[in-house]
Amino acid sequence: MARFLFSAFADEASKDIHEQIAACKENGITHIELRGVGGKNISDFTVEEAKELKKILDENGIGVSSIGSHYGKITIDDDFAPHFESFKNTVEVADILEAEYIRIFSFYIDEDEKPEDYRDEVLARVGAMAKYAKSQGITCCHENERGIYGNVPERCLDMLTELKGFLGGVFDPANFIMDGVDTLAAYEMLEPYIDYMHIKDALAVERIIVPAGEGDGHIEEILRRFARKEGPRFLSVEPHLKVFDGLKALEKTGEVEEKMRRFSYPSNRASFAAACSALHKVAEKVQPVRYGIIGVGNMGSSHLNYYLQGLLYEMRLTAVADINPERLEWAKEQLPSILCYPTAEEMMDSGEIDAVVIATPHYFHPVYTVYALEKGLHALTEKPAGVYTKQVREANEAAANSDKVYAIMYNQRTNCLYRKLRELVQGGEFGEIKRVNWIITNWYRTQAYYNSGGWRATWEGEGGGVLLNQCPHNLDLWQWICGMPSKILAFCHEGKWHDIEVEDDVTIYAEYPNGATGVFITSTGDAPGTNRLEITMDKGHIVCEDGKLKVHRLDVSTKEHCMTSPNGFGKPKGQWSEAETDGENPQHTGVLNAFAANILRGEPLVGRGEEGINGLMISNAAHLSSWLGRPVDLPVDEDLFYEKLQAKIAGSKGKKTDTGTVAQNMSDSFGN
Repeated sequence: MARFLFSAFADEASKDIHEQIAACKENGITHIELRGVGGKNISDFTVEEAKELKKILDENGIGVSSIGSHYGKITIDDDFAPHFESFKNTVEVADILEAEYIRIFSFYIDEDEKPEDYRDEVLARVGAMAKYAKSQGITCCHENERGIYGNVPERCLDMLTELKGFLGGVFDPANFIMDGVDTLAAYEMLEPYIDYMHIKDALAVERIIVPAGEGDGHIEEILRRFARKEGPRFLSVEPHLKVFDGLKALEKTGEVEEKMRRFSYPSNRASFAAACSALHKVAEKVQPVRYGIIGVGNMGSSHLNYYLQGLLYEMRLTAVADINPERLEWAKEQLPSILCYPTAEEMMDSGEIDAVVIATPHYFHPVYTVYALEKGLHALTEKPAGVYTKQVREANEAAANSDKVYAIMYNQRTNCLYRKLRELVQGGEFGEIKRVNWIITNWYRTQAYYNSGGWRATWEGEGGGVLLNQCPHNLDLWQWICGMPSKILAFCHEGKWHDIEVEDDVTIYAEYPNGATGVFITSTGDAPGTNRLEITMDKGHIVCEDGKLKVHRLDVSTKEHCMTSPNGFGKPKGQWSEAETDGENPQHTGVLNAFAANILRGEPLVGRGEEGINGLMISNAAHLSSWLGRPVDLPVDEDLFYEKLQAKIAGSKGKKTDTGTVAQNMSDSFGN
């Protein structure tokens, strides 16, 4: 669920800050873990020098992930007072540079001494730094290092637990390897306290640093576990790959010499590039699905934010497409590394993505689905699948001819209430459905909402109103839980509560093949509105309302009681209870994570794209019935519906004023 941010100790590429920045940009690194600049350690920078450095970094669009300080790299017997005073200055430097973290150590201890004997002094010193930094809004993160108190996970854990809330952890696999520590066991022990990772690997026997994934650090598996953390997380490259003079002086022969030669590089820039390349490769294995978003308006911006918040398991957002340059600029501000395209086709032709999330006006959903599938891309479309079933059928045919995944954003299927309701209805315990009533009128919208997009609430731009915009989820749930009706009679009132040309108030009467009936009422003009779904069956009654699922179980079926009871007025006995659910309701991120899991391992989707035609069929039938003034049978006459829709488009009253994006946070509209 973490969103990885790539950082590096760029001083291993060059001493010069401009060359460090260039090396980062060349290698897909967006942040620097500052340690050395111009041959000077960042811990020795003055406030004024930090301000000048900040200006350079900002001008080049490079952030600071952490201050790679040397604090705690003195012996435990050294005077701590001047060390601490210098540290306070570095905290101010970190604040100027907008660094969230300062990397620190836990003091060198002589080899002939027992580290445990110095526990109290170590905790006092580390605690003093961590607590002071926290008071200034900065988090100190302890790095495991050979020769210091915290060179083994047990003592790291001791410090992290004792200073919980003040001290964080940075995990360095190579440093643990050099101390003979099993990195997987160490990570498992320290995982709750790890804030970010140093990406550095090593060969245990040969005792040499190698690119990530080439050594014994289990980097891929550790990152796979680290990815389960919430939110943005830094992966900071610390190359240490170029053979230094000290290593050259060692007497290495045979296999060891060959390995050293293999992982030696002609220059600092070359070793830096190799380390960054290794980072990207292992990160791609952990989050292998590259995806792009088509349309970054209201809903598309929410999709981008899911990624920014680190809510997606195995997906990396690499590109966006929008015809509005301002929305592309916004996306670039949120994620500077993202690729931006002025058209969906250019993005899908780029080779930079494996999958698309389609968040455009409704008519384009099947168009871009077909294009994506034919280009060999996986496709997840926002609801509805389209405006008319004839067009959606083309998308379904494209999916049938493709080996790629086609999914639809039916996020309400992840709601524990609806999942449990479907289980109860289809489980057979209650017999056949007799009646379905759904009043779903808590979709209240203002005129500003309808003015938020020039395409919104027009026949030409959106293809419908409440049925196409708010209710695709409900229409899908209706058929997903109860099955498809066979006949529809509907009354769709256009512009009843708003200055719009499409429907904002609808009543649908439905009939089922078994004789069951249903009523569906919706509106965007009621306040506070109601969301109450009732399903009556032969041996029970279920009510879904106010976040609860109430079930009335009859002792005998209504049919049996009707035919056997001697009492003309006596009802069958039964009991009310509240159904238990698993409480899970992951919504959009649940759909997206299932999408990635299906791509990678064939795990079930929340909603197959091909299923989108079902709810749309009910919507099309309701419109057609209202336009014709009579009931219509399902499947709907697709050619007749298309003809009538075109007449509506031709008779459009024209565009309303477009006031732009009204709300980038759409989360308050997901609860139905």
